[in-house]
Order: sequence, then C-alpha cells, then structure tokens
Amino acid sequence: MTTARATTAASCAAARYARGDGGARAREDARTRGGGREVMYARRKMTTTTRAFTTLCAVDRSGRTRAAASANVVDYAPATTVGVNRQFETSTTNRRRQIMPVRLLTGYSEVINTLCDELRRTSAGDEVEFSVYVFESGKSSQRVIDAMVRAVNRGVRVHCSIDGSPVSKFTRWCEGSTTLTSELEGLQTKLGRERFSFEAVRQPTHAKFMVIHRKYSLPTAIFGGVNIGDRFANWRDFAIRAEGHEVVQAMRSSLFKADTSGSADVRDTGIRFITNLPTGFCPLAWTFPRYKNFPGTFNIKPTMMKLLEDASYSRYRIAMAYMDAVGADMLDAMLARGNTSLTLVVPRNPNVYHDANRKALKRLIHKNADRRNGDSSNLKIVMLDDMLHAKVFFAESDDGAVPDVAMLGSCNLKQRSLGQFVELNAEIQQPILTRALRAKLDDIINESLPICDDDLLYAEPKATVEEWLG
Repeated sequence: MTTARATTAASCAAARYARGDGGARAREDARTRGGGREVMYARRKMTTTTRAFTTLCAVDRSGRTRAAASANVVDYAPATTVGVNRQFETSTTNRRRQIMPVRLLTGYSEVINTLCDELRRTSAGDEVEFSVYVFESGKSSQRVIDAMVRAVNRGVRVHCSIDGSPVSKFTRWCEGSTTLTSELEGLQTKLGRERFSFEAVRQPTHAKFMVIHRKYSLPTAIFGGVNIGDRFANWRDFAIRAEGHEVVQAMRSSLFKADTSGSADVRDTGIRFITNLPTGFCPLAWTFPRYKNFPGTFNIKPTMMKLLEDASYSRYRIAMAYMDAVGADMLDAMLARGNTSLTLVVPRNPNVYHDANRKALKRLIHKNADRRNGDSSNLKIVMLDDMLHAKVFFAESDDGAVPDVAMLGSCNLKQRSLGQFVELNAEIQQPILTRALRAKLDDIINESLPICDDDLLYAEPKATVEEWLG
C-alpha cells in the first residue's frame, strides 16, 4: 500500500470513529501508544475477487503514515518482544499473501537462547515436539531440560526424541562422548508419560527441530543443524526460527506424512521443506550405501542436484561439515557445467571423519582439474580452524532478476545422510533471509585459509572405513 492510500484508509477510520461507528471506535480505543507514535490497524473492504487484506501502518501524531508491512518483511525481533504473534496480509496480483516471521539463528548460544525463550512462552494446553541427533550433558543442556520441566508444570505436553541408532552410538564411541538417554527416561518416569514422553529412536534420525503448537497463539518452529551439549558452544552452525500455521504445518507434513513428493512448499515465506524419510532397514543397502538406499523416500539429494544443475545459477558457496566421494561427485557435476564457480568451506579438523573429508576434497580437486587440463580457477576450497558444523548451499545468478536461493538443514554430503538417515532441510528464497545467510557465509569464508598440499593428506584404510561408516 502506498503512503497516500494508507493515509486515506487511516482518515476513513478516524471519520467513522467521529461519527460514532462502533467498530472504528473499538479499534481506535484498542490502539497502542509508544515512542511518540500511535499504531493502529486500518482495515479496508475489498470485493470478493480481490479479497480482504490488513496492513499495519504507523501513524504519528501529525497524521502522517508510513507503511510497515511489505511482501518481504522478516521479523527479526526477539520472541519475547513480539507479544501476541501477528500475521499480516497484503494484496498482490489479486491474491492473498501471508507474511510469516522468519529469523536466521547463527551460533549455538543464539539457538539455545531461542529454544528456552520459546519454551518459556508456552502455556497450559500447548504441545512441544523436540528432536535432536545428540543431546549431551552440560549447563546449556540443563537449561533446555529445566525449561521443558517448567513448561510441563504449567500444563504443557512435551515429546522429546533423540537418535538411539547404532550410527550415533558409533559417533559417541569415536568421540568418547555421552548421551542423556537415561536422564530423559527418568524424567518420563517422574513426570508421567502423558505429560513428558521420551523416545530413543532406532531409525537413524539426524533431523534437529523443535515445534511448539500453541493453543492461544501462532505455532513456532526452530530447525537446522544444531545439537545440544556444551562442547558445541563454539561450533559454527545455523538454524531458523519460523512462526505461523502454514509454515509449521508444512514442516510437520514433510516429516511425518507419507507422501510421494517429500517436500512442502510455503511460497509466501519463501521456504520449502525437503526430507529424507527411511521406513525400514535393508542389509544390502547397509553394506553398499553408495549404490542403494534404505526403504523410504529420499528427496534431499535430488533437490540438491536440481539446484546444482540449474543453469540459472553460476556461483555457489557451500559450507559443509562432512563429505565423502558421493558428495564430491555431486559438486563436480555442478562444476562440469563449465560456466560455474564454487567456493567450498570445510572444517580443518572435524570432530569425526577427518580422513574421509580430506579424501573427498582431493577427489573433487583432481576430477575438476583433470577435466580442465589442470585449470582449477573455478574451484576455491578454504578451511576454517573452528569446528564448522553447518550444511549450507548458496546459489547466485548472473541475472539480477533471478533470486538467490539457499538450502540449509541437517543433511551432510555423505552417502548415508543422503540415502539412509531421517534428515530435514529447507530451501529458502526469502530475500532478507538469504541476504543474512550470505553475509554470515562470507564472514566464515573470510576467516578461513586456502588449502595447501598438507591439508589433503589422509591415511588409508582409515579414510575408507570412515567413508563407509559415515
């Protein structure tokens, strides 16, 4: 809505108030005052073909107006300052578009704070679904558990699940780490399964998310790549907080409903969810993970390949914690298009799969150089000294009319992640969100150093064993 139209709408509302119109008077009485401005909702009736819409306008005391809603608004305000969650509607080409608050979370502390804030805002009748791959002991973990317990005591139902498969047990064995399975089982006994339920999932489940279904306000979801435990405090990673019925339902549908698409699109938020959903175990697939998937639906790899092969995009930035030969070949297929470039950032010393990572990088470098007669100018690989746990794709086009697109979530560029684990990724075209993510990726890349020959050294058969196990 233009400034002039917003002023007209506000003036009409004021006129109805002066005439004694009850609806206008009620809205005027309900306005919020603060900071020298008065904020009110101006509602305008439209024909059935254009539908009704609501636009939030800021009106100062001199009568001037300023539109506060647009098609690309992203709510970066902390959850505690939002109050009652709001949805704004606007009219674009005669169709209704909802603006869902979406916020990028960067780093472990911000994710933990947001998880605890969202749990603190729950009330009786709300329900919480919580799932992570690793839930270790520590002060930050206890903060999350305490927030869950307080929520239960307010009448909130909480369901918590963590991966209990042999894969995570192997990871813990490699790292010498522990899990809070027994503590969470004890909470279930203490609080009662109807109030707090816990499950150690036997199917490899690498997705990380929390969904809060609120009885009296909009639901919220947090998803990404972050596990819970104090040792992850300095790891570089990303997550997203989103709110609204459509976006939360889309995420849940992608995770829990058996459909053929394996993805759920929320066009008005610029987010599309893509999942891997195994439904069983296959000994042949376990033995030969590169060539066969578990039973189920696995849509993340095809979606990644579609993005990598999209001729609209020519410049890619990728941050990846772990990769193997399958992941290297996926990236090489993109570089084979000829007019593309890739900047890849990886951790110098990952917590696991150190040798498998380096073997995959060497494979990618050699395949690309061999195809280009030794020219590797289209490929830049840098290593971050901090532990980088992110799984992020970012694609840009030479055509300014083509929007940037990003993908982030839980899925690594590894054969078992792509064909055997439960994974949750999101493809994003929300402009403000993609700009924020690009800025953070650039910061990480600028902090990293180009690889040298020593960074490509690895030991066999350790690298092959890591590749098979991961």
